[in-house]
Amino acid sequence: MGQAYRRWRRQYGDNWEQPFRSRFESEMISKNDTHLFVGNLHQFPTSWIVVGLFYPPKLGMADLFD
Repeated sequence: MGQAYRRWRRQYGDNWEQPFRSRFESEMISKNDTHLFVGNLHQFPTSWIVVGLFYPPKLGMADLFD
């Protein structure tokens, strides 16, 4: 997400927010089965951070039985 922000900020200028939100709020939820890998640091055991994303395509019921 950080790299997408930097790239789209350069590409779209002040209009970076619309493609960013479209990708991460719409596409990632509707098209993919998105999972977050989370973790924490030893010094801050109650603070969680996202360390990765796993987003395979969503499977329909028909796909599950093929």
